[in-house]
Amino acid sequence: MSLSVVFDSAGTLMKTVRAVFSRETGNITFDKETTLLVFEDKDRVLVLINAGNCDILSGKPDMPLFCWISENNISYAVSCGHGTFEDATRIIKNDSASTLQYLQNVVLACRAEAEKESGVFALNTGLILNLRKNMIEFIVAAAGYPFSGVKEVMSSLKEMGVGVFVASGDRQEKLEAAAEYIGVPKDHVFGAATPDRKAEIVSELQKSGFVIMVGDGINDISAFHKADYAVLTVQQRGRRPDILFNAADFVIEDISEVEEIARRFV
Repeated sequence: MSLSVVFDSAGTLMKTVRAVFSRETGNITFDKETTLLVFEDKDRVLVLINAGNCDILSGKPDMPLFCWISENNISYAVSCGHGTFEDATRIIKNDSASTLQYLQNVVLACRAEAEKESGVFALNTGLILNLRKNMIEFIVAAAGYPFSGVKEVMSSLKEMGVGVFVASGDRQEKLEAAAEYIGVPKDHVFGAATPDRKAEIVSELQKSGFVIMVGDGINDISAFHKADYAVLTVQQRGRRPDILFNAADFVIEDISEVEEIARRFV
């Protein structure tokens, strides 16, 4: 039977810097893992904004976010949480106090922080909505660049005949650009993947053989449970709940260790 390895992106293949603007405090912090922040409150929903940096930074700062989204035909999608697209639209539309300037400030802060370590390879933005509070609670940006050795890992896996896939909540355009750089075929890339969608992708691949899921965050837990083998990577430093360690068959500190794990099953 064939073997497939499904990778999360941010924190797994990409070293990631995250900037989070809190509407309630007015502060930007860099130590919050986005999906953990979402799952801390059952009424939070992460919405991915499908817009490039130029689109964001060239807009009028005082324009309400929903007006900017509508006028520029910016698409968006629910990435994780229990809210619907309709919930997201209603809250963003009604929250006229949230302006584009908030998003611009987060993008600039995130980019500046990432550039302290390396050039920015990819940058994604999103909104964390609170259904109970009926507001945009946080505005987030994440900038990343591949961990050292990622390209070599992908090359080695493909030489072994292993199928390599990427399933992530990040937007498709940025994922495809990163995938091309590290050697993953575009048709093996699944963007804006919710936790449930990641599990579905694993299940679909299992029709052809064994599947290893490699991830680093709570949004990978459903795919961990579905996969034949779950690999938790802690290369991206940060706090992780015990449930992730309990679900993992392997815990690794470097992405290169995936190659040795895969060799056991080919």
